[in-house]
Amino acid sequence: MATLGIPSLTFTACETRKKSNESRDKTLAVEPEMHKFGDHLGLQLYTVRDYFLDNPEETLKKVAEIGYKELEFFETQMLSQYVPVVNDLGMRVVSTHFLPGYITNKWNEANQMGINKADNYSIDHIIEDCARSQVDYMGIAILFNEERTSLDDYKLLADRANEVGEKSKAAGVQLYYHNHSFEFEPMEGTTPLEAMINIFDPDLVKLELDVFWTTISGNDPSSWIKKLSGQVVFLHLKDLKPGVPQDYTTFDVSEEAFQAVGDGIIDFEKVLTSAQETGVKNTFVEQDHSPIDIFESIARSYQYIQKVNL
Repeated sequence: MATLGIPSLTFTACETRKKSNESRDKTLAVEPEMHKFGDHLGLQLYTVRDYFLDNPEETLKKVAEIGYKELEFFETQMLSQYVPVVNDLGMRVVSTHFLPGYITNKWNEANQMGINKADNYSIDHIIEDCARSQVDYMGIAILFNEERTSLDDYKLLADRANEVGEKSKAAGVQLYYHNHSFEFEPMEGTTPLEAMINIFDPDLVKLELDVFWTTISGNDPSSWIKKLSGQVVFLHLKDLKPGVPQDYTTFDVSEEAFQAVGDGIIDFEKVLTSAQETGVKNTFVEQDHSPIDIFESIARSYQYIQKVNL
């Protein structure tokens, strides 16, 4: 495995969190929790990013009023400030994404997009922020072009993810990887996703399957949920407009392709049935873009999932 060269921290809060998680996991092993995804539907906060950055508390209040019960953050440094606000609104933060540069140490492309690495902030700090805020999961959000120029790049990322996953697991925080469409592109007789899955330690690196990106790549998300049974812990839910061509680029997809759940071609009843059968824990509505008002879009998605009743 590749080495990250990151110094270990002493996680006092993390050790407490780890013991709490172990106790909870033993309880669930005896009495499995049966639930409908609609009863605790989540939202990836990136969906309302512009509103959140402008007026975070009002945005969180609107999300709670729609009915969402869980959130996935898109920036770990927000956790300490806003987890208490989320809790006061009757929601909880289940997980957070973080940028891949904290693992790959490549920031050129992110910098060009106006995304900069926080000073004196590392993967250790991400783990510690999650543990301190009692956020159980942390996910690799995306890989930029410079981080995936070859299949070897994906394999290196997978090796490094295992190292990070081992460190986060020791702190009581589970690492996961979130896919887009480029992971499904045929490459050297395989695909990047399959190459990474073959390297990921299934106990250290879980998966968050994005049903939109899986579908637009020409794959059936329900089949992949079953194929990866036990490793997929989360789903991202958004719909795909009819007639959109197959895509592996991710960044070149038209904004019009993104639809509220139930407004496109994805069979969400099939997807959620497979998710229930394979033990997927949580589902998050996510709209990278929306052709309609974003709050109307997430309300429509919420209402549709309630009608599916799974």
